[in-house]
Amino acid sequence: MKILAIRHVKEEGPGYLYNIFSEKGFGIGTNIIDIYDITNKTVRNIDLREYNFLIILGGYMGVYESDKYPFLKDEFKIVESALDNNVPIIGICLGSQILAHVLGARVYKGERGKEIGWHKMFKQYDHKYTHNFPREFSAFCWHGDTFDLPKDSLHIFSSEKYQNQGFIYKNSIGLQFHIEVDQNMILEWANLYSDELKEEKIYESSLIGKTEEIKKIQNYLTTLIDNML
Repeated sequence: MKILAIRHVKEEGPGYLYNIFSEKGFGIGTNIIDIYDITNKTVRNIDLREYNFLIILGGYMGVYESDKYPFLKDEFKIVESALDNNVPIIGICLGSQILAHVLGARVYKGERGKEIGWHKMFKQYDHKYTHNFPREFSAFCWHGDTFDLPKDSLHIFSSEKYQNQGFIYKNSIGLQFHIEVDQNMILEWANLYSDELKEEKIYESSLIGKTEEIKKIQNYLTTLIDNML
């Protein structure tokens, strides 16, 4: 099995997804594309027919900022190709927004402000991909944008702040929250984006040390991947 992961910023890698695929013998390390690297000429030559799974990771840029971040235009084509070739996709945070955009949905700045930290999610629909998720669970969030639900997709998750936290389209899934996180990633982001936390009046202590929450979300992710493969 060949797996492609698209990374938008070096600090937002595959996280626990790497553990899952490595344990299955499908290491993704050699198939991580740093799409933001303008010197990487291979991006335009990616043939999705060579891959069995596509992961679209997070990032601080907005889908609507493709003029500022022109690599997004190349990425939209990659995602279109994956959909055309029936390659399963998991889009996380920005990745979910990109998937929604390519499917024709609107992506925009959230009117209710940023959603950062651990927030309660509510399952809206039972699907074979997400049957192991409880009706309510805590997930780690770090976003200010949101999206409308793509046409012909299933609405699967919501939060109190934002209605559209997850959707399934055919064999692909978009998740607004960070299901891939581990403790080290959260610590790194808290340090890297400390000014943003201060602006939002969010204390680092509210983000870290959530061992049980992380363990649960990683278990959900493991079963999700099992169900998608």
